[in-house]
Amino acid sequence: MQRLGFLAAAAALLFGVAAAPAAAQDYRASLIAPGTLTVGTSGSAPPFSMTGPTGALQGFDIDVANQLGEALGLRVAFVQLDFAGLLPGLAAGRFDIIASGVTRTPERLASTSFHLLSPYIVNGVAITRREADTAIAGWSSVCGRTMGAVRGGTFQRYATTALPAGCITQTREYPGATELFLDLQNRRIDFAVHDFLGPNYLKKAGQLPGVTVLDDIQATITQSIAVGTRNKPLADAIDARLEAWRNDGTLSRIVDKWFGVAIDWSRAR
Repeated sequence: MQRLGFLAAAAALLFGVAAAPAAAQDYRASLIAPGTLTVGTSGSAPPFSMTGPTGALQGFDIDVANQLGEALGLRVAFVQLDFAGLLPGLAAGRFDIIASGVTRTPERLASTSFHLLSPYIVNGVAITRREADTAIAGWSSVCGRTMGAVRGGTFQRYATTALPAGCITQTREYPGATELFLDLQNRRIDFAVHDFLGPNYLKKAGQLPGVTVLDDIQATITQSIAVGTRNKPLADAIDARLEAWRNDGTLSRIVDKWFGVAIDWSRAR
């Protein structure tokens, strides 16, 4: 099993934990709803955020958000929205945070519309294709094929940047991973560009028959929680929790529950 991870800085950990009590006194005043952590999530990106058999949300992000609510003494309320609308919705003040596998790109980290926090998981950009389509053996063999991607996500950009100019001539976009992989199975696209962990989870859970995830990871990426700019104390308080949870194994346990992989935190960025 591929190990993915990053280096957590001890100095940042000490500072973040020390700052947590002060931040805890301030973040409540700027919450969208009193005493409530309002969380935007897609509900269509297994196993980060998905709808379970009972209709309730579940997944890695849901567990992290619920644990944050408990740690911060807040009730948690989830709001579902297509992924493409989450960051604009956060900037518009619809949620306090987004928990939906948000990739930490340079553009997002530099954004003045939201705070994108330190990593809570390490992932990669990978190809998911039909098992029978062995002609797609890796990134070098996708030119001229129809690519599918989640609308508003970053995986498509990573892929097209790394591939030769003009390699991908046709792309179809989808509101979530559920629709993306359904079209892959139904032969409407040749391959899906997505993360490495999510499709592997679905395949091992028996929810994605007839496809395979290629172990040809194009880029190592980190993902995390995004927090609205209106509440910097909340961003500081959550970042301090993430630092502590990377250090004490809390995040590793949630990762193992949903993905069954070990995170090598020493390789994280």
